[in-house]
Amino acid sequence: MKYRDLRISFEMSGIEFTILSIGEETILTPFPGHSHSKNSYELHYIKSGRGTLIADKVTYKVEPGTFFVTGPGVFHEQISDPDDVMVEYGMYLQVSVPETVKRGNPMMPFIDTAFHICDAGNAPAQIMEAIFAELNSKKYGYELMLTSLIQQFLLTITRLYKKGTVKHAPTVLTNPADLTYLTIEEAFLYDYKDLTLSELSRRVNLGTRQTERLLNKHYNMTFQQKKTEARMSAALLLLKGTQKSIGEISEELGFSSPEHFTNAFKKYYLKTPGAYRKAP
Repeated sequence: MKYRDLRISFEMSGIEFTILSIGEETILTPFPGHSHSKNSYELHYIKSGRGTLIADKVTYKVEPGTFFVTGPGVFHEQISDPDDVMVEYGMYLQVSVPETVKRGNPMMPFIDTAFHICDAGNAPAQIMEAIFAELNSKKYGYELMLTSLIQQFLLTITRLYKKGTVKHAPTVLTNPADLTYLTIEEAFLYDYKDLTLSELSRRVNLGTRQTERLLNKHYNMTFQQKKTEARMSAALLLLKGTQKSIGEISEELGFSSPEHFTNAFKKYYLKTPGAYRKAP
């Protein structure tokens, strides 16, 4: 269950927040590594199940009650325990910070944090359940209720930033919120096998040159680099997490032949897929 293109915008302490998607997702297959644009944050709360989070090459065990935020530029991937599959609440949002906002602003801890993980207890889950109830019922005044609940959620998780693991990020400056970045990230996350620059450009309603410039500006990558990143990250998960043959993995990732996949993998990781799979 996922609500996309919500565009719920509000201001807190002079900072504009725009919520683009809210969802409850069962992570049946590993999420390949990916990162968010310079003004985008994704909030994750593990409702049930267990698994592993890898964020900027550091591995964390997650379980019910774990909360983590992946902000601008944090490369991360999630893998469920096959015997206890993760279910998570997720929220994708963008922020716009005017240059007039002072460092002492009460929401700056959230803006400044690119990554945070901790045991959050039950409070975030209770708020998220109330948010879903409003989204499902759409009773009179639900937009106001949603805004109030989302603000409560943001304040609740920001209060948690004094505990757990924190990685800071440069302050995000004024940048209009745009569904474009969510569209881009989901395209590489789910459709990396067959995605083309032309198809991505169509989805974001831009020309191919404009799309390339956008990727360079907000992700510091070309289209081909970002697609390679997605495919190679998925390759690691498939090699270690499944018993599929090199040929089957090659086909699943969209390579024309196992030889092409092997050469691309070796160029990217400096070892063959077989060597990676055999390594401890």
